[in-house]
Amino acid sequence: MAEAPVSRLRAFVFTALVIGASPAEAAPRECAFDAEADAFVGAPDRQAACLLRAVAKWGHVSRSDRAVHEVFAARVGRPVDVTAEQLRSHVSALGLDEGAFGGPLDAPVSRANDGDEDAPLARYFVVHDTSTPNFGDAAFPSDIDTSAAVNDLERYVKRTAVAHLFIARTGGTRVGHDFGVPWRATKREKLIGDRAKGLFLHVELIQPRRRDPKGGAKNDAIAPSPGFTVAQYDALALAYVAASVRAKRWLVPALHAALDAGLAGAHDDPQGFDVDAWAERVAHHVAALARDEG
Repeated sequence: MAEAPVSRLRAFVFTALVIGASPAEAAPRECAFDAEADAFVGAPDRQAACLLRAVAKWGHVSRSDRAVHEVFAARVGRPVDVTAEQLRSHVSALGLDEGAFGGPLDAPVSRANDGDEDAPLARYFVVHDTSTPNFGDAAFPSDIDTSAAVNDLERYVKRTAVAHLFIARTGGTRVGHDFGVPWRATKREKLIGDRAKGLFLHVELIQPRRRDPKGGAKNDAIAPSPGFTVAQYDALALAYVAASVRAKRWLVPALHAALDAGLAGAHDDPQGFDVDAWAERVAHHVAALARDEG
């Protein structure tokens, strides 16, 4: 969740102007939000195209919409065709606990306006990275995907957790707040106001960082490559399906930096996130659930 230094962002805009880009091309592009509708503008798949835009170093977000993977494009905003019992059986067959993916599957997700019973259920599933631990000027250890020190989830939940769910590089999870608890974790939500609290669900993926010598003394701009593990994408896919089952509608996926694009002090996460790798794991579990039903 590292913040993009304002000086770096200004330098980027200046450079773009010098090489001939127009101010409109250089300026961050926001995804328009309709406060009266409690939703971003456009059909759900078009919202996803904006909210899943690629995130680059220093928090630069692509101005071009992403081509949304078919598993999302065909589903977001539509009723879920998976029951809680089907998903429970699937998760159990994998040797996992349904509660590890945001709480019990029979309970609804949070409602907007801080849980107002007349407000809509959560509509957005936001992916973050922790940007910690920060190794400073040291190289990433070779065992970051298995290291107990790197993957210590308790550090994120023992105080006031900043997200609903945390996923280690091993694929292990810890619930910070049940998906039924209204929670805010982005600047965009704070800008929208109280109605946004409960409209977004937040998941943090553990990702260590390093200092970029071209930046300030305490920056954490360098992420590992690959940014995340297959185990993380798989757990994130199950969390997405679980949250959608509880919402009774396929949630619109979003990346933190794309969600906050255009706001002062916006963050730079998740770095190196492979949307298609995540989508493929969602497709895998959706296909498995369909086979189980058949």
